[in-house]
Amino acid sequence: MSNDSVVRCLLIPIKGEQLLLPSAVIAEISPYKQHEQLDNNPPKWLLGVLNWRNQRVPLLSIEDALSLPTDSTTQKYCNVIIYGLELSQTMPFYAFLATEVPRTLTVTEESLTKPNADTHRGTVFNVTVQDNETALLPDLTYLENLLKNAQYC
Repeated sequence: MSNDSVVRCLLIPIKGEQLLLPSAVIAEISPYKQHEQLDNNPPKWLLGVLNWRNQRVPLLSIEDALSLPTDSTTQKYCNVIIYGLELSQTMPFYAFLATEVPRTLTVTEESLTKPNADTHRGTVFNVTVQDNETALLPDLTYLENLLKNAQYC
């Protein structure tokens, strides 16, 4: 296996699902911190903003943004801060909440099996990773465009 084909990822638990993201797009995983509510009647998927490293970072409800089942009783365990890729000048970071501590996973093309066409809105693939666990690969451009269209950035 060549190093070129290896991607270090995080498997991030969210309510009822797991997201698979390359470690390179994640700025930080931090303990849960209360966010600031927005006053202007934001979309359901925009929870508010986090004050992180002296910056105001938009906080998504990833479940609502991806049309996944939600459960308000689920305890949020940590903040996942993501680098803005498409709008890095106007929105260098955004965040969502995870329900458990993410775990590292080294992924190769061969270890991603059974890409399933039955994906949710805002996801690229629903794949099977190690030990028959399933994970969603979110479309980060889609998430950033939600924020752009909501005129957050």
